Amino acid sequence: MTTKDNFSEQEWRLLLLASTHATTYIITADMSTVGAMREMKAMMHQDPSSDAQELVNSVTTDYQARTKKKQGLEPPKVEEGQEGEDGREPARQGLRQAAALLNEKCPPEEAAGFKQWLMTIAQEVAEADKEGSHFGIGGVRVTDKEKAALAEIESFLGL
Repeated sequence: MTTKDNFSEQEWRLLLLASTHATTYIITADMSTVGAMREMKAMMHQDPSSDAQELVNSVTTDYQARTKKKQGLEPPKVEEGQEGEDGREPARQGLRQAAALLNEKCPPEEAAGFKQWLMTIAQEVAEADKEGSHFGIGGVRVTDKEKAALAEIESFLGL
């Protein structure tokens, strides 16, 4: 079983930010203010496969503790003038790096379980708000742009 001790501080930070990157990538795929607030609430889902349970629990526990202490878990800043696809590049790179790190340091089942946990978070964020509805009537749970973003995340993670 892989633990925090298997990672350098920089590598661990990359895992801590992976769920933030997945969330950011979905939210920025099809942005709405109210939707973004609902989608952020869906961010820290804890229902990993049993293969990754211990690693996910360690990551989420440490993430929440650092967040409470405000210990610098802000994702990399988007440069001024970066918008759209360019503004999503830090999240894209963070997810790719996390996937490579998991493949390098974890047994295959555990890496796959952690990646699937990230996909579950992304899916829940995409489903957290009904886009295009008026007072709750009509709209869709996951937009075409969000579906495309989910497929991209799946590709970044190598699933």
